[in-house]
Amino acid sequence: MKEIVRMWKYSTMVAITVMCAGIYMLFLLPTKSIAIIPGITEIRPASFLPVIFGLLFGPAGAWGSAIGNLGGDLFGTLSPGSAFGFVGNFLHAYIPYKLWYHIKQRHGDDRAPTINSPWKLATFGIVSIVSSIACAVTIAWGLNLLSITSFPAPAILIALNNTVTTLLFGPVLLPVLYKTANKFELLWTDLMHPKDISRPSADKLYPFMVITGSTGAFLSGLASACFIAREAVYDWQHPVQGIGSIAVTLIVLPFLAIMIYGTFKS
Repeated sequence: MKEIVRMWKYSTMVAITVMCAGIYMLFLLPTKSIAIIPGITEIRPASFLPVIFGLLFGPAGAWGSAIGNLGGDLFGTLSPGSAFGFVGNFLHAYIPYKLWYHIKQRHGDDRAPTINSPWKLATFGIVSIVSSIACAVTIAWGLNLLSITSFPAPAILIALNNTVTTLLFGPVLLPVLYKTANKFELLWTDLMHPKDISRPSADKLYPFMVITGSTGAFLSGLASACFIAREAVYDWQHPVQGIGSIAVTLIVLPFLAIMIYGTFKS
């Protein structure tokens, strides 16, 4: 966890953060007019970028994704919910590089953050799905908390959009971008001193908490919204107020806490 703070003393890592933020924002802007939930989210082919940024650039990729998403919100979707969008997109990039080093590689595979074997392709799929869900539930929970929209619609749409675009474009682009970053020694592990990088925990409980916390938040949020708050999955226009909204908030909260604790302890 300490690298997300200590990276700011490295000028190259700061420059990479700015680069990631700029690229992400520029890729988000062309589809701003294609809204899925007007004023909240839109079709986002650029959603594959945070996972790639996180794997290659670590904390710089996470900060860059968060800042870039906030910058994109300035062009039509800025709201109090953007704070949760900032956190969600940070996790979307932060979780992949944390989980990558916890997944045991098969004999003969190295831990380089690229796709050069079937097992690494599967690993990429796992970290992409988990981080996409983590991003989705963080944003959906925040929007429900603020009574901007109900939990189910943004949770499902953001998770699907992030997962599909990442699995489509990531396996093609990651190896190419990894070769370039490796050639010019721009991988975050090359730029930061080992003393400023936290060692992956040997305790497998923490990555398990990330996976179960994110999926638990997703499933419990959908279940509580549909069966307790009586929210329709597709109805984003009429967020439930009062007891129903509070019930969803409180039921999902422990799973979010487990996910976030596991993420920063991994």
